[in-house]
Amino acid sequence: MVEETIIQLEELFEPFRHAQRAQTASAYMRDQFPFIGMKTEIRRTAQKSWVDSLKTLDDRNLRWSVIRALWNKEERDYQHTAIDLLNSWPKKYFSEADAAELEWILDQKSWWDTVDAIASNYLGKWALLFPEKARETFEKWRYHESFWLQRSCLIYQLKYKNQVDTAYLEDLIKQMNSNKEFFIQKAIGWSLRQLSKCNPEEVVRILGNHPIKGLALREASKYLD
Repeated sequence: MVEETIIQLEELFEPFRHAQRAQTASAYMRDQFPFIGMKTEIRRTAQKSWVDSLKTLDDRNLRWSVIRALWNKEERDYQHTAIDLLNSWPKKYFSEADAAELEWILDQKSWWDTVDAIASNYLGKWALLFPEKARETFEKWRYHESFWLQRSCLIYQLKYKNQVDTAYLEDLIKQMNSNKEFFIQKAIGWSLRQLSKCNPEEVVRILGNHPIKGLALREASKYLD
């Protein structure tokens, strides 16, 4: 069933293959991934009926098998479709057991385009539904050798507004602040910048308590007076 489903999507995408756009898209991603060469709006239009046919598939194993199959495809367009499919699932299909699957896709073919789209959407919603499992998961990821999983811990609350667990975010920032990796420093600043939109006083307090500098500080201070 999974193989047939992927073939159906391939047939929808192939008419839109465009060598020049594919080259441009790949260059934008530092030539890490090949592309078919579709603009996002074209891809989403082409995949719509396919995604709609699967988003209410009630077999959890099959849903994740489709996601994994898309993730294993060569062109980056398929990973973007996997994220759209993932984000289309109703909350009743979320499961504590998703932790292992989420770790896998966040740690495979990792770059900001996939990690950020998953962490700030599905992962964030999942964490609200299963707070104990989420905390257990993040306590593992925060010390993982993959900085993408560490980044996911910092940004899963981006859309939480007043629901942000500021104590936990501050604890993560305290741990990771000395990490000079660009994507960690960017995530620290991004998480604080978002928090400043609804709780600027808390951001000012965190900045005053920790030696946050450079990129992280510039990002965090963007909306502060």
